[in-house]
Amino acid sequence: MRLSQRPPHLPGQTLAAWRAPATRMALGGLLLIAGLALSGQALDRAWALALQMALGGWPTTWSLLTWSALGICSLLLVSSLSAEEPRRVAALLVAMVLGGLVVHAIKRTLQVDRPLAVFGPDHPVFHVIGEHLRKGSMPSGHTTTAFTVAGLMTLSLRSAARPLTWAVCAGWWLLAGLQGLSRVVVGAHWPSDVLAGAGLGLILAPVVWQLGVTQRLALGLSRASVRPWVAGALPVLAVLLCLLDLGTPLPLAWCIAVVALGLLGAWRWGRIPPAAHASNSLS
Repeated sequence: MRLSQRPPHLPGQTLAAWRAPATRMALGGLLLIAGLALSGQALDRAWALALQMALGGWPTTWSLLTWSALGICSLLLVSSLSAEEPRRVAALLVAMVLGGLVVHAIKRTLQVDRPLAVFGPDHPVFHVIGEHLRKGSMPSGHTTTAFTVAGLMTLSLRSAARPLTWAVCAGWWLLAGLQGLSRVVVGAHWPSDVLAGAGLGLILAPVVWQLGVTQRLALGLSRASVRPWVAGALPVLAVLLCLLDLGTPLPLAWCIAVVALGLLGAWRWGRIPPAAHASNSLS
């Protein structure tokens, strides 16, 4: 009987490829442990009130930051900027499924009350901007998404050493940090929830980036028959985001920017040859 040959490893499935993000994943593990240890402590509550007192003067800014960390917003952003790197889009899609399962499993297991349930609506300092949530605080799903996005965007730039590249990477991490911080300022989460969510995102991004299913999905997104569908979906997704009532009213200028981003993504996905960057996306 003739034995079939073992299929070759996809890039990222070798042990050497997993060593590169080890430091990032270790940091994520430390943040996750720190968040779990801090949860429910008096220090956690004191930090939440201190952050609200210090930063609560810009409600619109924090509302937009917390809105931008939604999974559907992140999908639009990453897709619009990743026509040349479909692996980012594939990894985010996988992360949204895998991360959603992990986050909600932890929420259901720990059942941590949100700040509103602890402080109450009549607290002299604590306030809520947007949705009034009371259950399922640990961890912050928005922060997990934000740090997953930052991780994926920076992983795809890791081989470059130009100053501009480092600045772009720093910008993604700064955005993720502000998005996580916004969850405390709007009264939706404790600082411990944000630490744990950031840790999960740091772990999740390298994991989904290396998975074979991610890389096969990236190849599928590079096909000539698929790219026009992605291009057509992005403006529709942008318009839906502006029309949906997600608890935070969007300024008109912001809606225009979101629609412009969707149109930019459609143009980029439509103009790039279908297989021009297929090999780069799996490097």
